[in-house]
Amino acid sequence: MDWKKTAEQIVAHVGGKDNILGATYCTTRLRLALSDETLANDEAVSEVPGVISVVHASGQYQIIIGNRVPKVYEAMQEMGVLENKGQPAQAEEEKKKKPIPARMMDALLGSMTPVIPAIIGCAMMKVLLVLLPMLGILAEESSTYQVLNVIGDGSFYFLPILVAASAARYFNTNIYLSITIAGILVHPTLQAMFTAGDPISLFGVPVTAANYPYSILPAIVMAWVLSKVEKLVDRITPAITKTFLNPMLVVLICAPIALWAVGPAGAIAGEAISGGLEWIQTNLGWLAVGIIGGIYPVLVLFGMHHVLTPIAIASISSLGFDSLVMVAQLGANLAQGGASMAVALRSKNKNMRQTAAAAGFSALVAGITEPAMYGVTLRLKRPFIAVLIASFASGCFAGLMQLKSFSTACPGLVTTIQYLEAGRPSSILYIGLTCLIAVVVSFVLTFILGFRDPQGSGEAATTTKNTASKGTQVEAPQRLVVNSPMTGKLMPLSQVSDETFASGVLGTGAAIIPTDGRVYAPFDGVVETLMDSSHAVGLRSDDGLEVLVHVGRDTVALNGKYFTPHVKVGDIVRKGQLLLTCDLSGLRAEGYDVTTPVIVTNSEEYLEVVPTKEINIEHGARLLTVL
Repeated sequence: MDWKKTAEQIVAHVGGKDNILGATYCTTRLRLALSDETLANDEAVSEVPGVISVVHASGQYQIIIGNRVPKVYEAMQEMGVLENKGQPAQAEEEKKKKPIPARMMDALLGSMTPVIPAIIGCAMMKVLLVLLPMLGILAEESSTYQVLNVIGDGSFYFLPILVAASAARYFNTNIYLSITIAGILVHPTLQAMFTAGDPISLFGVPVTAANYPYSILPAIVMAWVLSKVEKLVDRITPAITKTFLNPMLVVLICAPIALWAVGPAGAIAGEAISGGLEWIQTNLGWLAVGIIGGIYPVLVLFGMHHVLTPIAIASISSLGFDSLVMVAQLGANLAQGGASMAVALRSKNKNMRQTAAAAGFSALVAGITEPAMYGVTLRLKRPFIAVLIASFASGCFAGLMQLKSFSTACPGLVTTIQYLEAGRPSSILYIGLTCLIAVVVSFVLTFILGFRDPQGSGEAATTTKNTASKGTQVEAPQRLVVNSPMTGKLMPLSQVSDETFASGVLGTGAAIIPTDGRVYAPFDGVVETLMDSSHAVGLRSDDGLEVLVHVGRDTVALNGKYFTPHVKVGDIVRKGQLLLTCDLSGLRAEGYDVTTPVIVTNSEEYLEVVPTKEINIEHGARLLTVL
């Protein structure tokens, strides 16, 4: 996969470089802040190779890509898309219209999300430091252990600096000045003065002692303050002095604000969050973990689950472990996997079985739940209810057993070592039972609640409960035919070099290596989509069948070169009618793969899509049989 081309196409389809105010990413999503979201073409973005789907949530344009999202983000950085730029007035006005709580939430998400990989890396090092002494591999008294402990503390101790950098990007202010202000708060000399206990003042104003390492809120608030101070200072300084006077005045103004007010207030707020966490656990006990587990899938749905990350970090930094957020997340992630595996076993739809099995494996092993949620449980509705119940049940059990997490790594089977507790062998049993409850409850409930199995539009959808045992008669499946739109050699869709089509994410079908550059209508119907580049055409048959013919790989980048359309969106076409022509020799000469996937994009509504077994095919011959 050429991730640079993926990034280029995403940028083009969301309104261009100038429409992107900034970007962050998490485990599976590229999160864009757009000046005008109406300029983004969701359908075109979803069709970009490597993109799974598009979600609008938390004031962001979120593009779900999967675990390769860092490569797309890096490619956008190389293109210069993410360089600091002034925000258009319209975007600023839209931002100001949001309620203050929503703006605060956006700032927290925008500042925290980019630093999560660094936090996870060091957190997993801390997990190893729990595991290695337990296995007798490393003694806690050794210098190696001490150095590794420093490494594990790296991102936590200097968390204000990391957050200051990402917050500066979010607030569109000078990243280096933001880091400088955060660096002042964690300076060893200042911390030593606080530890000594003697009164400290700056210009006669008392400076409140606070523990700034590990803190988050002061860095975020000061990045916002800096964005305002920078503009104010720039207006009052003469042009000839700006290069040296501006930064000096900014630091001279911001540093006291940080030391006198923002720093202590942020530290107090952080302590309040930790205190609130302790109150919840003291008063609700194990039920608190169950409640967080029960609502966690809903937070993931809206892309707001990272709001809980600072709580987990605060707990780990102050107590050495987290017994709420990460513990609840373990069951919630595995419940998505259990429900998806039940769908894979129960569904009669071949495409749904394949999607559910792959998504379930991802959720169970790696804790990546978006494919399971968007592709299976939420899509089928009832399995999502099973997930919520299982997440609550497993969370309650984990809370009752006082399970702890020593890391903020994404919970899955491969990262369960972060829950191992030194000196408590029974924690292994509790981890296993928490995982078992999440998977088994979601799996069984999915069977009990059933789900509406995707079937053809010509049939009534049935619920996958044991209706056959009640004497319910099932109609014989309707057969629909998709004729070949081109002449050429057939190949299985799974062998296409483009992962988006090969994975079946967009639907089931077949691929043609064309020998003729003419594309014909595969049935009677209407043209629903025709890309501006004319490289792909989408049609809907009179029976409701939706088919996409996508000529070549990455040919959208040619912007219509070598392609000539003969129809337009909304045209009613007849089987065998010429839709478009393309110059295959020209495409090959420029190095493009001309393999053409022909897929049923609403294949989840049908029982099965069966390609013909012929090797060579003429246009107009039967290509797909849809049940």
